[in-house]
Amino acid sequence: MRVHFINLDRSKDRLAEFTRTNSHLSELSRFSAVDGHSLDIPSLAQSGAVSTDILDNYTRGSVGDAMSNLALWDMAINTGQDVTICEDDAIVNRGFERGTEEVIRTLPPNWDLVLWGWNFDLFMIFEMLPGVSGCLAQFEQDRMRLAADAFQDLALTPRALKLIWAFGSPCYTVSPKGARALKNGLLPFRPMMLSCPEGIRAPPRMPYYRVLGHDGALNSIYRHLDAHVCIPPLVITKNDHAASTIQLNPPR
Repeated sequence: MRVHFINLDRSKDRLAEFTRTNSHLSELSRFSAVDGHSLDIPSLAQSGAVSTDILDNYTRGSVGDAMSNLALWDMAINTGQDVTICEDDAIVNRGFERGTEEVIRTLPPNWDLVLWGWNFDLFMIFEMLPGVSGCLAQFEQDRMRLAADAFQDLALTPRALKLIWAFGSPCYTVSPKGARALKNGLLPFRPMMLSCPEGIRAPPRMPYYRVLGHDGALNSIYRHLDAHVCIPPLVITKNDHAASTIQLNPPR
């Protein structure tokens, strides 16, 4: 499986760290990330990619990240091939290539997306027993950050479960059909407040969440797609806010 990892041209330290950490991957392609600070927002709005008020919620960095992902969705559509998309802070398990192949073989023919990892600072929702019971899961981000090296060497037996809600998209695979569904469901990228009634049972116990990037926007359509999450994850991210090239807070 070829992994297309998104990396800004100016982020040479992140490039070096990613390639060193994930040197076991046999097929890596660097995607030169769209620099949000150089984007012409009115032109993007005219093209239908974003709304004119996108910067009310998104930072310029998160708009650039959304445009990078959008370009890779177009790659899936134009080539007719599944595309695996990775952020440059991802930490990939050494069994990733074998595990992803095994998981994809179990998917229904018309699958849209598989999320290989997520952010550990907040909850995730998936169908533990399809049609019977969902699961709201929480994680230990601090412990995970200390054990990232150990994670890479774990022998994992992953499976795919129906995805309802997740924070972050450090690595995922999208099918051509899924890429079309993402574009149809998410464009134009725009400020949104999403309802998550299940979220009231987990910190910060809020029923609504503001969308700050494309990964948050995905929560508006996951439950309506043939979208899956890999349990246990084959990819983690330390989710280091201080080192983020996307930035968390919108400019004032």
